[in-house]
Amino acid sequence: MTVITESDRLEIREWSEADADDALAIFGSIEVARWLAPAMGQIPNKATMRLVLRSWIQAGKSLVPPAGRWAVVNKADGEVVGGLVLSLLPPYEEDFEIGWQLKPAAWGHGFATEASHALMRWAFATGSIDEVYAVARPQNLRACATARRLGMEWVGETDKYYGLAMQVYRIRAAELDAAPLAALHRATES
Repeated sequence: MTVITESDRLEIREWSEADADDALAIFGSIEVARWLAPAMGQIPNKATMRLVLRSWIQAGKSLVPPAGRWAVVNKADGEVVGGLVLSLLPPYEEDFEIGWQLKPAAWGHGFATEASHALMRWAFATGSIDEVYAVARPQNLRACATARRLGMEWVGETDKYYGLAMQVYRIRAAELDAAPLAALHRATES
């Protein structure tokens, strides 16, 4: 499995079908899945999770970087704690979205912020994009807080994406490392 980037505590690598149990702890969790619908529903079992992983792996072969889906692995114990995605937002497919999903047992450790920051740095280094968006439902306070910790600027609310009212955050390549590093460090210490 190819590691595309890493941070102090985390590796961001390709998914494998062998990750089905760990992935199910993420995408089979109602606490996670409720924020992903309608784009993705709750995964009901390991067999379905394997099929989803297989489809992500196959689709990834035809994606042009920086688009893709990856597993987030805790270097300390090798455990998959989450997933990341960089993809084009519907309906016009011109804006790149970053999405992060962590299993509930991994919440509160700053993993989403740390992994997303590393992925965005890698994505901007490809030179093919110069800004990334994050969208979240207004009630998804965790996602909105993570976007702010990443230094993303709130640019408004729209129903353009997914037909739902979404808070929209944006960061440009030049702003990524200008984000207050103290906020990033606080996120990794909690």
